[in-house]
Amino acid sequence: MNTPISQASKWPEFEGLGLTPDQQLAYNRFRFWRIVIASSIWYSFYYLGRLNWGVCMPWIIKDLGITKMQAGMVATGLLWSYALSTFLSGRFGEIFGNRLMQQFGGIGTTILNIITAIQGTFTGVFTFFTVNGFVQGLVYAPTNMLITQWYPKARRGFATGIYGTSMGISSLVAWAITGYTVANYGWRAAFIWPLLIFTLPSTIALFFAVKNKPSDAGFPVYKELMTDSISAKAESLKDEEIKGLKAWGLLFKNWKFMFLCIASFSVYIGRFGLLTWIPLFYAETAGIKLKDVPLMTFALPFGMMFGPAIAGWISDTFFKAKRFQMICTFFIGCIAVLLLMSFVPIKVMGIPLAIGLQVLAGFFVLGINGVLFTAACDFGGRKMAGTAVGTLNLFNYFGAGVQGVLIGGILTLTGSWVIVFATIAGFMMIGTILTFLTKE
Repeated sequence: MNTPISQASKWPEFEGLGLTPDQQLAYNRFRFWRIVIASSIWYSFYYLGRLNWGVCMPWIIKDLGITKMQAGMVATGLLWSYALSTFLSGRFGEIFGNRLMQQFGGIGTTILNIITAIQGTFTGVFTFFTVNGFVQGLVYAPTNMLITQWYPKARRGFATGIYGTSMGISSLVAWAITGYTVANYGWRAAFIWPLLIFTLPSTIALFFAVKNKPSDAGFPVYKELMTDSISAKAESLKDEEIKGLKAWGLLFKNWKFMFLCIASFSVYIGRFGLLTWIPLFYAETAGIKLKDVPLMTFALPFGMMFGPAIAGWISDTFFKAKRFQMICTFFIGCIAVLLLMSFVPIKVMGIPLAIGLQVLAGFFVLGINGVLFTAACDFGGRKMAGTAVGTLNLFNYFGAGVQGVLIGGILTLTGSWVIVFATIAGFMMIGTILTFLTKE
């Protein structure tokens, strides 16, 4: 059984480290404000460099004269290049430093968005935005690895959940900033100014805020008290056992981890299916003007703001840092919402209910997402959390890329949004079953 956590200290993972109460408080404050919150604020602006495609899609289709299938191909190029990058970046972060990877990502995506904005052909946009996807993928796994260096398994759900919430906040930020910019100044401006004003400065500021590990800030490493957990087992591995490609080999041999990867593939068909196509869904079915689309779809990222932190906290507090219960619960909630969106037209349910369903869809889908990432950190521990998150994210963005072609193809061939939402719900059901089987 897991070693019980003592109530004698507010932070049992600091006991026996020779720290005074004031030093423990300083340690906790540093890891919360300088690691979790600083990374979350920065990442809230980072998505301005890739969610802009979905927000601006109606304008881009009209300006460049491309088809919905071609628009889906650009989304797929972005997401599949991201998949390859995130698979590698977690390991690179473990080797070269997570803070350095964050800088490469933030500065690189700013440059590539500006280059994309000056393109006038489908080929040019596709090429440079695909490269942008690779650069965008450099940071998420290393940042999860960064947080894992500071938080034990028993507290990791809430910490990584707050960071996961930044994905929702970033969606809201992208919807607000990019939506306002594209509606008033066009899609090219929306690919340039938000990154220069928000993404680039916050990236530079982050470099001075974070430290890769506690020892870099003058603190000792925390103790992992859940000694029988998957996290402790991963941390007990010798360096030789995870050297080079061996870390990936261990993960790919672990059937529980692979089940979670496939489940996460299913989640991303839903998550990016919603993020990418909801603006077009409203533009075509809600009977509203194109300039009002960003405002009407604001509810989706708003719901995403709350899911990961709440789900992560519950998994820590009530399920003893097991993750599968919360993941399955949120899967079921998301499926129910998708089926309602599938079979009840917006003009029948009305705009207020449609907006409420968007809030719930965002809440559930990103809640699943956040806890799956925490589970990946648990499987990797402090030694290879980056590799584990990167591997999970590889499957995520294969799913995200599949939705671009799949949904674009469904709409091109049938024009049916009912089939789109029902298909997403089917993938989510597969994810529910696989997650339940892991019991982790």
